[in-house]
Amino acid sequence: MFPTIVLPPTTLEVLVDWGCLWVPQSLDGDQAVLQRIRKYVKAIHISGLTHVENEEQYSEALENFGNNHLSQNNHELSTGFLNLAVFTREVTALFKNLVQNLNNIVSFPLDSLLKGQLRDGRLDSKKQIEKAWKDYETKVGKMEKEKERSRLAGVIPAEPAAAEVAEDMQRERRLFQLHMCEYLLKASESQMKQGPDFLQSLIKFFHAQHNFFQDGWKAAQNLYPFIEKLAVSLHALHQAQEEEVKQLTQTRDSLRSILQLENKEENLSRKNSGSGYSIHQHQGNKQYGTEKSGFLYKKSDGIRKVWQKRKCGVKYGCLTISHSTINRPPVKLNLLTCQVRPHAEEKKCFDLVTHNRTYHFQAEDEQECVVWVSVLQNSKDEALSNAFKGDVGSGAAAGAGADGGVQELTRLVISEVKNMPGNKQCCDCGAPDPTWLSTNLGILTCIECSGIHRELGVHYSRIQSLTLDVLSTSELLLAVSIGNTRFNEIMEATLPTQDCPKPSAGSDMAARKEYIVAKYMERRYVQKSSRDDPHRLWEAIRARDLLALLQAFAEGHDLAKPLASPEGQDAGELALHMAVRHADRSSLPLVDFIIQNGGTLDRVTPDGNTALHYSALYNQPNCLKLLLKGKAAFATASRGISESTRSYRRIGSGVGKAGPAVSPQSPGGPEDPALSKVPPVPMPRRFAPAKGRQKRVKAVADCKGDKARELTFSKGEVIVVTREEDEQSWVGFIEGDGSRTGVFPASFVHLLQD
Repeated sequence: MFPTIVLPPTTLEVLVDWGCLWVPQSLDGDQAVLQRIRKYVKAIHISGLTHVENEEQYSEALENFGNNHLSQNNHELSTGFLNLAVFTREVTALFKNLVQNLNNIVSFPLDSLLKGQLRDGRLDSKKQIEKAWKDYETKVGKMEKEKERSRLAGVIPAEPAAAEVAEDMQRERRLFQLHMCEYLLKASESQMKQGPDFLQSLIKFFHAQHNFFQDGWKAAQNLYPFIEKLAVSLHALHQAQEEEVKQLTQTRDSLRSILQLENKEENLSRKNSGSGYSIHQHQGNKQYGTEKSGFLYKKSDGIRKVWQKRKCGVKYGCLTISHSTINRPPVKLNLLTCQVRPHAEEKKCFDLVTHNRTYHFQAEDEQECVVWVSVLQNSKDEALSNAFKGDVGSGAAAGAGADGGVQELTRLVISEVKNMPGNKQCCDCGAPDPTWLSTNLGILTCIECSGIHRELGVHYSRIQSLTLDVLSTSELLLAVSIGNTRFNEIMEATLPTQDCPKPSAGSDMAARKEYIVAKYMERRYVQKSSRDDPHRLWEAIRARDLLALLQAFAEGHDLAKPLASPEGQDAGELALHMAVRHADRSSLPLVDFIIQNGGTLDRVTPDGNTALHYSALYNQPNCLKLLLKGKAAFATASRGISESTRSYRRIGSGVGKAGPAVSPQSPGGPEDPALSKVPPVPMPRRFAPAKGRQKRVKAVADCKGDKARELTFSKGEVIVVTREEDEQSWVGFIEGDGSRTGVFPASFVHLLQD
């Protein structure tokens, strides 16, 4: 056994051995903080340069403003603006120098410190330390193994060999300590730069800041006496301007009083001369009637006396004049207290003289002026005649009372429409108190969005005003049935909540148009069904469900295509025909929706029947009114009737028992004065009989039709045969009930002999 040689470590050696444990951690933590400091310093530098640029532009604008006042001989104001521009430029130059010092004194040292060369050098030194340590451990392990083998073999190594091994071990240990010292020296250099050197840079920047504030204070002190004098001058200037404004106000008030006095004298002289309010009135041309609406130019009452375009209307003995702003109610003048006076020189102008004011109007041309004057005078004469009669039961008074009742009903319906859910805000932008109605969609919009609706065209939206236009109750039918909330639940079902494209009340017209086009033309926000159901329309109409019909319409189902029922009904009957056939009082809005949005009023079924035919066939007078209101062609309904007048009368008397006569005054429908006189609709072509008398048959058994076009009847009922499709199938209707019609088997009846 050889003696183990142990070299006692010195204090420096112990420090060297343990230096690699705490130095890297400390340096890495400091480096992370310095990275953040460099990031903030760069951000301050960039924002400082932006601030300097804005300050320079601001001082330049002040200088230009001062030069403008100098050209206007405002020397005091010009001097103030120019001096403040110079002061701002000086402070900006000082701040720019400070920002540059921040970059040079703080940012550059941080960049050089964190670029990575010191860290890379420390990494190289650390790798050398790790290699020396591994070599040292390898040799120690090798020596231990040699000692173990010698011990097991019983061999005692020579003294020189043990000394040589101990010397090698000492050399390796010193080599390791050497590399460790080099690493600590580099780490110490990093600590020096991160600590004292960086702090010295911050001290330099502090001096730069001190100089900035000191120089800025000197510049402000130099300008301060001028600012005090300028404040006194501005106070005196302000007082002088107030005195000028006071004098101008007094002059304006005196001019107004003089002009008003002159107007009164002019009116008085006009009355005294007989050209003003006179009992001898201009007579209107009766052919132009008593009602009219349109636009006139009205001369304003101010000093400028400009012509302003206003919407006017004459009805019920009154003239209404709308304001330029929609939210203000129109002026209503009772023509009984007014006189119409055509202008003697200007043929396009006329005056309306009231008890306290004279209105000056101008028409588009001379002929239009004649029409307006005649309508105003005729309406006044009619109102005067009704007032003198005083008989409520007379024809004119009764008509006026009926019109008043319709007006009151319309006002009540409009009030109900305004109070429906969602109708307090615009359907598209949410603006409060919308007053513009889309009659074919049943929604309310504001005036800005209504302009976009008009641009889309009437095949998308038909806009009317609740306050300016005279609406009938039938035009409000969809409005009281749908409303903004129900409509948007369908048309905005998939509207995103985040980054919502829906405009607000303050949005510009471009944003409104983009959204409205997407909503109504593209139907981008409709929740579409996952499956394509061809019977959606049929089911909605059969169930008389208006909202289900609106959903199908929004998803793109075509109202103009023939329908097919789930039971396999033959194609050919359109949505409008089916809606008329199944209509009742509650489903009239559904019929009106198809009329206004389907575009199929004059289409015919394979049997040759239009929707007007169906209205007569199934005893639907209310649908008949809606169709005629929608401009259904009466000529189409009459085409193909080639029977003589006597034959036509015979048909009418022959089928007179089929049901009650169709009349536009029948109860239960939308009472619209415009539809009070409806021409009679001929019987449909499918019931035109063959030459000779119609056959009458009697049912010998009960029969239930499986399809919509098949007739259901009971034993003993009498059927009038109108056509024979073949030997087995006839077409007819139940005698006394014309609404029950269809195909039936000939084997279930026997012929009656008249």
